[in-house]
Amino acid sequence: MFTRRYQRVIREGVLMQFFANTDELHEVMKELWARIGRDPDMSEKLLQSKLIVQFQYREPEGRVTVDCSDGKEMKVLTGKQSLKPVVEMSMKADVAHEFWLGKVNVPFAIVSGKIMARGPVAKALQLLPVIKPAFDIYPNVISQHKKVMA
Repeated sequence: MFTRRYQRVIREGVLMQFFANTDELHEVMKELWARIGRDPDMSEKLLQSKLIVQFQYREPEGRVTVDCSDGKEMKVLTGKQSLKPVVEMSMKADVAHEFWLGKVNVPFAIVSGKIMARGPVAKALQLLPVIKPAFDIYPNVISQHKKVMA
């Protein structure tokens, strides 16, 4: 008889979560969004959206809020915020990791329940092509972060 954890490994193909803890998750996501903010092609279009998008993670718990509401400066906040998001996306941190590697089809993940979304999700989905260049940035963020942690 297999243990529950091993059954989960068989079912989901997950041995352990990618992020060791909330601090690591927040550091990686904050650095990724900082780099997105420095890229004029991505940041300009995100700022034009004037959205406040909050990503709520579990396993480990975490929260990242990307505030483009003033249209001038992208602010990236971690942890609980009093700022009310326009769009909320909730998922396991490993789903976010897979997304930034370009391995998650977001509309399908929403339909299948891997990602729970609230608010005008269509507006957020329109920004997916805008942030696609970040798929090339993310592996570099991860490798640099892992070197620092080693």
